[in-house]
Amino acid sequence: MSETTDFITDMMIALSNCSLYRKEHPAVLLLCQRAHGRLGALYEGDTFSIALLDDSLHINGQPFSEKSLHVKNFMKRLKRKEIEKVVVSRGVTVVELMDFIAEVALPGRISGTYPHIAWGIVEVKRGSGAGVDVSAIMEENVEKLKGVFHGVARFKRLDLKGLEEIVVSFIDTLRQEVNILKVITPAKSYSDYTFTHNTNVAVLSIFQAQALAFRDEILHDIGLAGLLHDVGKMFISKEVLGKKGKLSGREWEEMKKHPTYGAMYLATLPDIPKYALVAAYEHHMKFSGRGYPATRRKGGKQHIISQIIAIADFFDALRTDRPYRKSVDPMSIIGILTETSGKDFNPRLVENFVRSYKQVATASP
Repeated sequence: MSETTDFITDMMIALSNCSLYRKEHPAVLLLCQRAHGRLGALYEGDTFSIALLDDSLHINGQPFSEKSLHVKNFMKRLKRKEIEKVVVSRGVTVVELMDFIAEVALPGRISGTYPHIAWGIVEVKRGSGAGVDVSAIMEENVEKLKGVFHGVARFKRLDLKGLEEIVVSFIDTLRQEVNILKVITPAKSYSDYTFTHNTNVAVLSIFQAQALAFRDEILHDIGLAGLLHDVGKMFISKEVLGKKGKLSGREWEEMKKHPTYGAMYLATLPDIPKYALVAAYEHHMKFSGRGYPATRRKGGKQHIISQIIAIADFFDALRTDRPYRKSVDPMSIIGILTETSGKDFNPRLVENFVRSYKQVATASP
């Protein structure tokens, strides 16, 4: 476990002991002393911060993906007290830490004052995203995804933690910048297309799911599924994947195998959300079932998350310049989506995407 996880574990056990006994209990004192001793390694500058953004935990401003039972219970405790952020400053004493834990453990709001512990609500900027460099954030995430995908190989463990950090960043960014066109990013070069496309599909999929009021834990899985929907292309020959002209019949047949390759690869890895595996296999099947891979399932249709990702995949693919065609403007793509609704795409999801897109695309200058 990391030092941060150990600190939160000590805090959570101390909270539980305070609830059962009292703050003066020897076990509480011991745990607070141990947690206090860990703080030296956790400070960034003169402070150590824990923040909750919905169901995401951030440590010193960075996403924290470790979710042990103690970490999850600690997050629940903070939510119950309506605390979204705790900042501990250098100079905090064991007694100060113990008194704060005791107040968190008891019913009611915190009324004490602590010179070195601040708590409250996280202020999230919305609207135009003023002060937030969205382009820089997204470019950084594309680079992170490159690093993860360059490690992809059959039977090799995927850096799931790195992917989860990228997804948390997407969710946070979408809550600060309402104009989706400012969040999805253009590919800087032909070689960057796969990575940029995957980040954009993840963002567009989360965007749709947020409009449908999906729960946060499902948003994370949808984001991961979006990032990994084309992972099977890592097993397509470079000659076919990198060809700048039209694919031959043989090459197209090879390209059509990438959903199967992706699902097979993800099935070998532990801890991969089932939605990611399903979406990797189904995202080209079409709502009518006439896409690929062909399936003999009776009455089988794409999973709803595969349908969400299919819309995101189509939208981003058309709005991006490719060597063999020019990009299509967003409103024209909206028109194509509407025309093919009920055949290629789920009509209700198309309606949700079009409505949500039109609401936010002009929401900020």
